[in-house]
Amino acid sequence: MQKLKKGKVPVVIIDESLDRYNNVVLFPEKLAKTNEMLRTVGLPKGFHV
Repeated sequence: MQKLKKGKVPVVIIDESLDRYNNVVLFPEKLAKTNEMLRTVGLPKGFHV
């Protein structure tokens, strides 16, 4: 562990139990509102997907 603390790169450990949320919409109301906004307003100019 001492060797890791000397590095300048942060150590990140991702909890694999969070994988259960991969295909779950947590906020469906906000997703619907965002999709409607994108449908009516569109993406900003210069935004490339």
